[in-house]
Amino acid sequence: MNEEERGKNNDGISFNISKASDFFNKAKEFFCQKKVINIIIIVLFLFLLIGSSGMRLQNLDLLKDSTTGKYIPLALDPFYFLRLAETIQDQGSLPDFDSMRYLPLKVGFSNEIGPQAVVLLYKIISVFDKEATIAFADVISPVIFFALGLIVFFFLIYVLTNSKTTALLSSGFLAVIPLYLHRTMAGFSDHEAIGMFAFFLVMLVYALGLKFLEKENKSLMKAVLFGLFIGFLTAFTIVSWGGIATFVFMIIPLSFLIFWFLKVQNQEELNKKSIFNCLIFYIIWFFSSIIFSLPYGVSLYSAIGKVTLSTSSLINGAVLLFIIVDYFLILKRNILKEKLRKFRILISLGVVVIIGSIFLVLSGENLISFFVDIFNRLLNPFGIGRTGLTVAENARPYLNQFISQISKIFFWLFYLGLILFGIEMSKGISKKKNRVLFSFFWILMVSGILFSRISSGSLLNGTSFISKFIYFSGLILFFGYAAKIYFRDEIKIKSELILIFSWVFFMLISGMGAVRFFFFIAPFVVFMACFFVVKLFDYSRETKDDFFRTIFVISLIFAVVGLVISGTAFVKSSSFQAENTGPSANFQWQNSMNWVRDNTPQDSIFVHWWDYGFWIQYLGQRPTVTDGGHANGFWDHLIGRYLLTTTQPETALSFMKSQNVSYLLIDPTDLGKYPAYSKIGSDDTGGDRLSQIPIMLLDPNRIQKSENGTLRIYQGGAAVDEDIIYKEGKNEIFLPKNNAIVAGVILETALEGGLVTFSQPKGIFIYNQKQITLPLRYVYFEDRIMDFVTGVDAIVRIIPSAGQNNQQIQIDKMGAVIYLSPKVSKSFFAQLYLLNDVFDNYETINLVHSQPDQVVSSFASQGANFGEFIFFQGFRGPIKIWEVSYPSNILAKEEFIRLDGEYAEFDDLKFVI
Repeated sequence: MNEEERGKNNDGISFNISKASDFFNKAKEFFCQKKVINIIIIVLFLFLLIGSSGMRLQNLDLLKDSTTGKYIPLALDPFYFLRLAETIQDQGSLPDFDSMRYLPLKVGFSNEIGPQAVVLLYKIISVFDKEATIAFADVISPVIFFALGLIVFFFLIYVLTNSKTTALLSSGFLAVIPLYLHRTMAGFSDHEAIGMFAFFLVMLVYALGLKFLEKENKSLMKAVLFGLFIGFLTAFTIVSWGGIATFVFMIIPLSFLIFWFLKVQNQEELNKKSIFNCLIFYIIWFFSSIIFSLPYGVSLYSAIGKVTLSTSSLINGAVLLFIIVDYFLILKRNILKEKLRKFRILISLGVVVIIGSIFLVLSGENLISFFVDIFNRLLNPFGIGRTGLTVAENARPYLNQFISQISKIFFWLFYLGLILFGIEMSKGISKKKNRVLFSFFWILMVSGILFSRISSGSLLNGTSFISKFIYFSGLILFFGYAAKIYFRDEIKIKSELILIFSWVFFMLISGMGAVRFFFFIAPFVVFMACFFVVKLFDYSRETKDDFFRTIFVISLIFAVVGLVISGTAFVKSSSFQAENTGPSANFQWQNSMNWVRDNTPQDSIFVHWWDYGFWIQYLGQRPTVTDGGHANGFWDHLIGRYLLTTTQPETALSFMKSQNVSYLLIDPTDLGKYPAYSKIGSDDTGGDRLSQIPIMLLDPNRIQKSENGTLRIYQGGAAVDEDIIYKEGKNEIFLPKNNAIVAGVILETALEGGLVTFSQPKGIFIYNQKQITLPLRYVYFEDRIMDFVTGVDAIVRIIPSAGQNNQQIQIDKMGAVIYLSPKVSKSFFAQLYLLNDVFDNYETINLVHSQPDQVVSSFASQGANFGEFIFFQGFRGPIKIWEVSYPSNILAKEEFIRLDGEYAEFDDLKFVI
């Protein structure tokens, strides 16, 4: 190629590069246009909204009652709300009292608006689909409220960050994170989905209200209108989900208090008109929240209690009192001497403390107990009540449980987002030294809250001294230093950051309070993680230092990769969960309730552990003594003590007769719940009935066969629930309660004339690292009870086990044992459900229906008939229903229908004539 041709080629390449560069610049210019960016954001968000809503509808076909073909909800409590919605649709309104609940109590209905929302939704759907049912509207309602909530959440994050990217990313991760999935899926028609929609709404409008007040405005009317609108939305939140409304009454007061502090920090440049608008705004919001609640059916007393008198909302009234006092001192500036004026804030706080203390004393509160309660609430946000803490989802979680829910990668993105947020806040502090120390103490506080409760086996287990020290020292150091800065330095923090801080603080404190809290901290978690990534991008663009730019870019790459990995895992997990989650009222429950509807009188009253009340009321169409609403929690104690764990037949019969019970129901999961209801049923020590029912599995490697028989060893474990004193000759063996462990059972059998015979079973106990073998008195096998007269007064209940090997089911008729301790073996639950009244203690309680587990039915249909119980991927048994009649000598006791009382108060009553 000659020079001339090379020149032409070079010119052509230059021309093409120039052309490409022009095209790239034009494309960049086009896509950087605000309208184009908005269109892209809208398209991406719509894609996200439709996709995530569709994902939540994947289980729709599973949400049908196999006996009726009708749609049914996913979880327990939604059955109650569906029943209310159907009642409203059929009758036009709810009656005065609920005939399905607590008959002697005359309990009313929930004033939450979920059922009314479902009725409205049904009316809208029926315009387009005449075949639609109200049950269908009910099961899809959480998905609709999820979609509405996601839209509002997008705008909330946008208002708080002024970043569409952060808003879109946060919305995307909220849509797919498993933490937020289950309670927003089709069928979970409880109050969570509509409650979060209401929460996001009130937070959004409040954020806009703070931005308005941040300006040196002169429009009193706008301040009033904002207060009224936020008050209306707050009332809407109260009646949507009272639980999330609690956080509204913590987040708004704390953020407004900080906002007020900063607004009035410069005492020489106060704009009294602007401050007056702030005062009126808060007063209007405070009282309108109460007033707007009344038309929803909330009583005035309940509304006032919710807004200001509960432990969690006392801050609300305290802030109201503070700003009134402080505004008065601002207005009457000359009341304070010049030396005291700079301490005006402290004086105002002191006045509030004095007035508040007087109010508490006059209302009968003990001040010491009050402050101890606040201290305990910081450690246990969900409280320490027996009933609440025995519910699995109310258990206080550890950090490792939380991390397992969101993955380690996403947790660290979330944690780093918290750190970066603290740094962003510190930018409002004028002095560099104070900014650095503020950030340092912020990191200490955040880390102290998160890492003071890592796991049960960790030194930082949440209850040790060092855990509490780290937790409280972080709080004290941060707020103490923040107060010091306030009085010594100039601070200007945007209202959006103030609101985010309040949200962060209460989510961190409360998020580790109960497993169920994971759901409503999910929006805050994804926001912080996405905030971190977007801020890293901003830092990498804004910094002029090449070294720091490199650090930020590398960090950003790792963060983006982390987001991609987390997002992919979230989508996969949520899609699988959404597609395969059916109703908790499974086929076994559907069929048993079908039997109840067809075979029991309509006015029959059922008793059972409270978990199943709403199922029986809706699916069985029969009233119950207790349910998940806990309108009278004292009855949970009575059922736990005087029914399920009682050792006296006359006590159980007297309790049921007092409640006019017709039928008793026991579910197989009550075996695993024994620790819960035995704890609730215990005396004031909390332990006299407390126990558990361990299942021990056969160790196939330790089976020993001989000419005379077979020796089997079963392994398990449970604490000894009461002192065991066993005399063996001259020796006395002592196994103390809670310190010794029952770790296994030894069974020796022989075959005589086709019948299995047993040698006396032995229990393997461990105490002080020593193994002790003691004889056990009873064996129960295939409806036979064998009494060896001597030995520890426990019962070994043998059940089959099944395992899968090469896709074949293998069944061992003696594959597992249920160990019933001396305490548990005499209980009502064990005697009636597990032992089929083998001792004839309950002759007037007749089994009328036994609905087998689906797996057991499947095995039976294949010719494997091995009885009613089996261990296959857990304990499986029937739902049993007994008809109850009463001997003439059994007394009905008025005490058993009392609404309150002391633990174990009725032990000494006379139950028979």
